[in-house]
Amino acid sequence: MSLYDIPLCKPYQTTHEIKFLKEVLDSGKLSSSGKFSQLCESFFENYFNGSRCLMTHTCTDALEMVALLLDIQEGDEIILPSYTFVSTANPFVMQGATLRFADSRVDHPNVDVASIMNLINDKTKAIVVVHYAGMAVDMDALKAICNAKEILLIEDAAQAFGSSNNGQKLGTIGDLACFSFHDTKPISCGEGGLLVINHPIFRKRAELLLEKGTNRLAFKKGMAISYDWQDVGSSFGASQLQAAVLYSQLQEMDIILESRKSNYELYENQLAELQLKGYIRIPKIFDFCSFKSVSFFIELPERKHRNLLMQHLNQLGIQAGFHYLCLHKSPFYRRIEFIELPNAMYWQEHLLRLPLYPDLNASQLLIITNAIKAYFINE
Repeated sequence: MSLYDIPLCKPYQTTHEIKFLKEVLDSGKLSSSGKFSQLCESFFENYFNGSRCLMTHTCTDALEMVALLLDIQEGDEIILPSYTFVSTANPFVMQGATLRFADSRVDHPNVDVASIMNLINDKTKAIVVVHYAGMAVDMDALKAICNAKEILLIEDAAQAFGSSNNGQKLGTIGDLACFSFHDTKPISCGEGGLLVINHPIFRKRAELLLEKGTNRLAFKKGMAISYDWQDVGSSFGASQLQAAVLYSQLQEMDIILESRKSNYELYENQLAELQLKGYIRIPKIFDFCSFKSVSFFIELPERKHRNLLMQHLNQLGIQAGFHYLCLHKSPFYRRIEFIELPNAMYWQEHLLRLPLYPDLNASQLLIITNAIKAYFINE
């Protein structure tokens, strides 16, 4: 039996969930497009400075809506990072796009802007960026490139709620953006996603896609006398049970995000000595980014220590883990082409995630950092 029981992630429970869930159950209206999804969407539209926001069942659903909105044609290429979750790629493959994978930065798992630039050609339809662990990609540089070349910019901001780039909220910079409220994320409802529509050209069609290709939303607003089939689409909307839980989280958003920030800073302080000795590296925080981290990770310069330290912590009951396996090396993509992206592969092999969540208290965090220190002392 393990000495401790400290999970990698743990959803935060507010004082509102039971009340809001009971209200939904008592109403008898559990499906999408109800009171709580509307409350969530109104909250986000205010938070994101008026951009149209549509709540979805998952972030993957939001990304699938993006892929449909791009109206991808044969030969269109999508540039995206290799070091990301498969949901970043699948929606575009499903629409027939050709993927072009960009490498990560040397100093951070985020995608390297120079690598993206090397992949741009006249077939490039869109660039999809992922703000890894809530840290912003250099959006000023990318926005300038996309504007100059008339390329759409998409933010996979699944991990980035609450973060900003030079004072501008992530999710408001690209033409479209997607957020996740999976239970591994700071603000969560088990599953759950959000599509943020910053370019007005996509707004009307996005509402059709959300409702199975019908104009049901317009009908519910009294803007149509009936609703019918007008486009392709699917059942992308979130249920009222999801929305009620999410809305309860939004009531305590500042508490949730600030507690994670405090834990992040405690990690930095406790592990600073190991960084000075060269055993580990703590994530770089860029000057242009104010961020709310979805996770805390360390870099192990010596590859062997990543797996050995992970094993050491897990044996103690402290859950730690690596993250993504690079998509360009996946069995699926290797059927298409072989490419080398050394920085992305480095992060696959040298990154270790540590527990981070609001209910992680200082004594638990010290148990984790002391266990890491003990590993290197005994090494």
